[in-house]
Amino acid sequence: MKKIDNKHHSYAGNILRVNLTNGKIWTEPTEKYANRWIGGRAINTWILLNELNPGVKWYNPQNLLTFGVGVLVGTLAPGACRVSVDSKNVFNNGIGSANVGGFFGAELKFAGFDNIVISGKAKSPVYIWICNKNVEIRDAAYIWGKTTWETEKEIRKNLKDEQIRVAAIGPAGENIVHSACIITDRGCAAGGSGCGAVMGSKNLKAIAVRGKRSIEVAQPDRFMIAVDKEMCKINKWQLIKEIREKGYYGAMGGRLDSPSWEQGYRPVRNGQDEHWGKDKIAKIAEQEIKKYRKATVSCFSCPISCKPWMDIKDGIYKIQGEGWWNNSANSYCTKIDNTNLEAAIYAHLLTNQLGLDGDNAAQAISWAFECYEKGLITKKETDGLELVWGNYQAMIEMLKKLAYRKGFGNFLADGALKAAEKLGKNSEKFVVHVKGQDSLDGIRINKGWGFGIILSPVAGRHLRGSLNGFWLRSDRPINSYENVPEDLYYNQKKKAIQDILGLCSYVYGQTVDDWVELFSSATGRLLSKDELLHIGLQTHNLEKAFNTIHAGFDRNDDYPCERYYNEPVKSGPYEGEHIDHEIWDRMLDTIYSLHGWDLSTSWQTRKGLEKIGLNDVADKLKKENRLK
Repeated sequence: MKKIDNKHHSYAGNILRVNLTNGKIWTEPTEKYANRWIGGRAINTWILLNELNPGVKWYNPQNLLTFGVGVLVGTLAPGACRVSVDSKNVFNNGIGSANVGGFFGAELKFAGFDNIVISGKAKSPVYIWICNKNVEIRDAAYIWGKTTWETEKEIRKNLKDEQIRVAAIGPAGENIVHSACIITDRGCAAGGSGCGAVMGSKNLKAIAVRGKRSIEVAQPDRFMIAVDKEMCKINKWQLIKEIREKGYYGAMGGRLDSPSWEQGYRPVRNGQDEHWGKDKIAKIAEQEIKKYRKATVSCFSCPISCKPWMDIKDGIYKIQGEGWWNNSANSYCTKIDNTNLEAAIYAHLLTNQLGLDGDNAAQAISWAFECYEKGLITKKETDGLELVWGNYQAMIEMLKKLAYRKGFGNFLADGALKAAEKLGKNSEKFVVHVKGQDSLDGIRINKGWGFGIILSPVAGRHLRGSLNGFWLRSDRPINSYENVPEDLYYNQKKKAIQDILGLCSYVYGQTVDDWVELFSSATGRLLSKDELLHIGLQTHNLEKAFNTIHAGFDRNDDYPCERYYNEPVKSGPYEGEHIDHEIWDRMLDTIYSLHGWDLSTSWQTRKGLEKIGLNDVADKLKKENRLK
């Protein structure tokens, strides 16, 4: 593998370090890490694994918050817009990882940086201002307490530049709510793992970036041929015209006839079921969504335009903003059995303003709804709110209470599992979580989807588990276990590379061979498909090692929560579908064997790690007595 040259082709060339405790700002060359780890998510993870002591908790100032821009971001590679945000997971102290699109990542590279590593804690609220390699820590008193939308507006006004890109936390992050996320471009979320809570724990309100530099590629003619090939493939996709008109939800998952309504992607009433009636689906499907969709918009260098611009013109839910996803339909509709679409759209855009991850927040709230249904809590505990299924007014009020830690919202603010531990009354039996993190998805029907979500290093996030392998396959019944571990093993490598390069999952038809050509022509590094996937495999194993050392995970943590493991689907065409315990165990054995991990504990082995060139990681695990 050829090393990067001094011209930093496709790289900005610098990693920014900021210590908020003492105000120190310094840089180091990206090359120090990129020769081995390429970029983005892998560099972030390597830094976390090597610089964080096991005893450091996610809220300690010594914890690190890292931003890693994908290597191809800032170029014309289709869909190259993604940034990995990595730290400790607030739900379990394992690896916390989110991924966000928009324009922030490209702007950061234009300003001269590939990664940011933030340590320490400011004495009072601050934000980081980055402008063409000039970096300042500035007072954030004037924006503390404001929403993410207000924060972006005020920073641009204060700095007199409407082109500034802002990554900010809202009230949820300020109040260190576990479901807090980081928002860029008003509608793009680095969600899951509580990254917004980590940012808030450091008294860091925002990172504002303006860059006017350019990113060069090593072989422009070859690179543009690769880009044109990708664009031809995208433009020939039979659904592309419809997606550009309607967004992904309207063209695919939100169609009334979409198979996703029947295949377990839609958890109903806190996961009591995975089937919703057609009469309810019709009230939130494309035929209704189109009444509020005014346009579709794109992220940087994206030809898809998958994001709908929503506009409710009047009434109590008057609002406009970017985004409505399959997740939105789950979080604000099926999870609490709500069919009021205006309220759901409002809730989606409200969470963006509050800086809440909708997946995590909706799970905690839907658990509370079920507690209310079972009589485990009453209006006395819920501040007078009636948490009955379908009560969208109560859902919206709970989102606000959650973000501000007000009343019953404070009870839920550390996640549903922690709330259940406080409540007792066997309420933990219906907490839908993975390794402690509130989880959105149903997993009992689509076995590949579910297995990937449970085995994801970041615990319960489908974009890091199953998206690129299982829901698009047509050669296997949706509820089949056939070859699931083998396919997931490949997908774990592939998804890591996708994040390292900064490519979006929603750009249709890209193969690893395509990525090799884009990467090689952009950077000038000669890398084969196998070499690229090998780095993806190593990255996945870095995250596995981090989880073993910092969270103590073992085989016992690779099973679904009690509800999904023991309760069948209650209705619909897959009524009775459930998780087969014996097959699940065999699948764990298979994927552990593929990785070279110990079957009884799931811990990594020296033989397995040395086989993939991670001798130093094996030594680190040995030091912590976590190696087999």
